[in-house]
Amino acid sequence: MKIRFATLNDIPACIEIGRRMHAITRFAAYDYNAERLAQNLRAVIEIGQNAHKTHAFLVAEDPAGQMVGALIGGVERHFFSDLLVASVIHYDVLPERRMGGAGLKLLAAFRKWAENRGVFELSVGINSGIELEKMDRFLKRLGFRQTGGNYALSLRSGSDNQLT
Repeated sequence: MKIRFATLNDIPACIEIGRRMHAITRFAAYDYNAERLAQNLRAVIEIGQNAHKTHAFLVAEDPAGQMVGALIGGVERHFFSDLLVASVIHYDVLPERRMGGAGLKLLAAFRKWAENRGVFELSVGINSGIELEKMDRFLKRLGFRQTGGNYALSLRSGSDNQLT
């Protein structure tokens, strides 16, 4: 399994993998705008190549050169502190390629990237709504501790969510 920084040539494969992942997560209720995704991926790749290098876009590929997963993360000063924190923005591995080491290697590469920038803390939030228990066990095995949770409230008209 090879981990490398994404290039502009990876965008079409990322869009197709993204389409698959979108369909199996809670985000399936959202529209999937491939053009918008392409623009955003291009921006992340270009930000990662600038002098500040505030974002990392990593891809995992198998020995045949097929992309099997990706991680996008960034680093910034915490809102109330001068300390740098790294956050995972997006992280996925194709379902049929999980348990093959890609997820672990992506996260390890991002950790090394963050450490090289003097980051104080690395945080990962899981909001896909799938395989939450597996991700919890995986992250805790790597030394992460749970510090909160993710919550969503649909604001679409006709939803059964109500605030009183």
